[in-house]
Amino acid sequence: MERILSSTVKKRQKNDFSKEIQVKHFNELSAREVFCLSRIRDDVFVAEQEITVPELDDQDLSAYHVFLLNEDQSNALAAARFFSEEGRFYIGRVAVQKTARHRGIASQLLGAIENYVLANSLTKELYLHAQANARDFYLANGYHDVGPVFMEAGIPHQMMAKSLA
Repeated sequence: MERILSSTVKKRQKNDFSKEIQVKHFNELSAREVFCLSRIRDDVFVAEQEITVPELDDQDLSAYHVFLLNEDQSNALAAARFFSEEGRFYIGRVAVQKTARHRGIASQLLGAIENYVLANSLTKELYLHAQANARDFYLANGYHDVGPVFMEAGIPHQMMAKSLA
């Protein structure tokens, strides 16, 4: 699997994946896409990070899913979701396969989310629960801390937000 994932990434020019990143509401996803999204979350959060909290939850049913599939559409190279809860839009479940990291894909996923919510007048501010080890990544993408660090699924997290206006 890793060979397929890494060769797919290397073929793309200049690491610009913006035209290949898809944004779909859960109801628009194909069975193959649901499988790919479930697989990457299992690979990253369950197998790699050993998180024991169930990966799929009720938010998935109402969320928009943002993802980049490999060329043969058999694996997601990266994925995230965003959803509305209590009047705020939250980004979550940001995952990038190990072989696809450090190529700017996660930043492009965030950009796709930001562009989508602005283009569809959904919100002008996004929130997320960043794992503490990913905080610098989100700071570099324009997010700022909101409140103290807290524990979620046994991992320190930081609430962060970004104004899009």
